[in-house]
Amino acid sequence: MCMPPLAAVVLAVTVQTAWAGVLCSWTSDESTKGLPSGWRDGLRSLHDLAGCEGYNKAARPIAGSVAELLQALDLEDDGTDQAVDRQRLKRSYRELSVKHHPDKSSESSGFQRLRHAYEILDDPVKLLLYDSGGLELVRQYEMHPDEVPTTENLEVSHSISLEEAYAGGDYALGLSKQILCLSCRHQPRLPRCRRCQACPDEVHLRQVWINQWEYYMEELLVPSRERCRQTDMSLNMTIERGAMSGDRLRFESMAAQLPGHVPGDVLVNLDVRQHPVFKRRGSDLVLPLPISLLEALVGFKREVGHLDGRVLHISVPRGAVVHPESVLEIEAAGMPVHEDPSTFGRLLVQFQIEFPEHVDPATAAQLEEAFAL
Repeated sequence: MCMPPLAAVVLAVTVQTAWAGVLCSWTSDESTKGLPSGWRDGLRSLHDLAGCEGYNKAARPIAGSVAELLQALDLEDDGTDQAVDRQRLKRSYRELSVKHHPDKSSESSGFQRLRHAYEILDDPVKLLLYDSGGLELVRQYEMHPDEVPTTENLEVSHSISLEEAYAGGDYALGLSKQILCLSCRHQPRLPRCRRCQACPDEVHLRQVWINQWEYYMEELLVPSRERCRQTDMSLNMTIERGAMSGDRLRFESMAAQLPGHVPGDVLVNLDVRQHPVFKRRGSDLVLPLPISLLEALVGFKREVGHLDGRVLHISVPRGAVVHPESVLEIEAAGMPVHEDPSTFGRLLVQFQIEFPEHVDPATAAQLEEAFAL
């Protein structure tokens, strides 16, 4: 075979390079802006075939990555832990949805892509599923959520004082859990990916045929392609007034994350600690109040601090006798009624008469004379 002269080869390469440069210029993202989406997609394919450098890095993020969704809303993944800025996301969606709405634009597919990207980015569960399983897994979750595996729920106990159960309020609970590093399989150099390691092995199912009619499913542990890391998080809990031991707070989809799984729930079981003074009986408060035999016979006045900080004035008038195990009921001075915190239970003052260990003869004689026994 006769080889072409070197000059001819150089000329051919030069012409090919020149035409490639023209093609890259014609099919660049800037040049195709404003064209119908079908034309743009075709020109983008030519752009890729021509090997135009920089296009895939800047204009076309890797399919299935968070960056791909963000680009649809004119946003960028800055690589921080919070890949999606909620405020910027909503603001950008409002602006672009007006611009690309079918009533104002003939390109309805652009509006559909915009809405599709926003729906995924605005839902943390869908975003996790999209990042590890693509659009197919998201659609499966939307149509048949029970068919998508869920990680185990995380149950924790949280102890509160009786004062906190009385007052209610907002509290922070610190937890450590495993999270998926968003798009670190696609972009391992992102700042948030530096602390990430390989996720635990994933369980895959495989059919094992016993014969031509029967088979069973075998679980296989397969190395994960995704990246994970442990992170400390803070849950903002709202404890209602009148909360009781055994009450459970549920935080949906806040448990550990695994590729292709919906995160389970965090379940916080409340435990109300015993109080050194008051005892609880449902919505009632019980106050054991020791009094002397003399106070039981001649009356008394006593001040007791309540759970809300106020001072209760408890008194028995002179002439009234307190009998052993008698109870004084004070309405609306107990605990807030659970789920109806504007209503309060009772305060039950249980008198505990402290009798003397012995009475000397002289005192006994005086008592006999006083009671005319």
